[in-house]
Amino acid sequence: MTMKFRYSRNLLAGGLVMALSMPAVSAAAEKTASAASTKDVMRNVASYTQWNTPFTVKVNGKKLETKGEMINTRMLVPVREVFEAAGAVVTWDSSEQAWHAEGKGMTAGQKLGEKKAIVNGVAYELDQEAVLENGNAFVSARLVEAALGLELRWDSAERVLSASAKPAASGFRVWSDAFREYGTIPVQYAHEGVVGGKNISLPVGWEGVPEGTKSFAVVMYDVHPIADNFVHWSVLNIPVTDNGLPEGAAGHLKNGAVELNGYYGMEPPRYSGDHLYRIAVYALDTDKLEAPAQAPTFFEELEPLLRKHSLGYAETDGFFRQ
Repeated sequence: MTMKFRYSRNLLAGGLVMALSMPAVSAAAEKTASAASTKDVMRNVASYTQWNTPFTVKVNGKKLETKGEMINTRMLVPVREVFEAAGAVVTWDSSEQAWHAEGKGMTAGQKLGEKKAIVNGVAYELDQEAVLENGNAFVSARLVEAALGLELRWDSAERVLSASAKPAASGFRVWSDAFREYGTIPVQYAHEGVVGGKNISLPVGWEGVPEGTKSFAVVMYDVHPIADNFVHWSVLNIPVTDNGLPEGAAGHLKNGAVELNGYYGMEPPRYSGDHLYRIAVYALDTDKLEAPAQAPTFFEELEPLLRKHSLGYAETDGFFRQ
């Protein structure tokens, strides 16, 4: 890919005014989170500038030579290296100043300086335009999911963004009728602190569950570095006879289901770009999990319990920004 000019990143000169993207964390919860993972949500929100530095990118376990970049906490990845590591072919059109990628059942493209990208004929309005940096084209990390279907995970301790195939059990599928996979989640499901937000819990459906499943667990969390896998909703002990949670189910669950974390709709800090909200459903080998004494603040605190009893899991990812 031959690049003819360099893009200068334009950071907001006056700084970035942040609003909290999650409910207040009690002292006990902060202590538990600190002991478990030394994370600090409030510091993340208040000290956003710490995120505007390069980060490592891994695709299917392979560490890429070029690091990812952040512009006002918006995550950008080197398009050629990422897509080629996933088996796609990337070309550069110098006349259009655009990149194009083709892979198995996938086409994608975007012009330099534009936020709109086309993936399999569908337009996505991204949080950041495609840019040039040191001769490399960088694009929104959202395209890694939308175009390649890879699962993004963030490791704050190592500052690594990993993209890998989703390890869902064969045939196990999860979706939400509220949004298209990798699409934008409608505003009514956001917290009331967001204009138009009504804090209505999202509908979740699933099918093709693994044999031997005795119950389900549902968890929704924010993968963005600022949120650092903050849990927005978690439900345990959903009966095996259920095949989903209806819209607005939070707060009045039935049949023994336990709401470990009450639903707190999306409320990402303004200007921080697309936040990836993941809804994961775990098929469990027990009809009842003993809920921990303290509700988890971060997904890493809940995941070991779920994995211990998991027969498989599936997920659906959506995006939201203010």
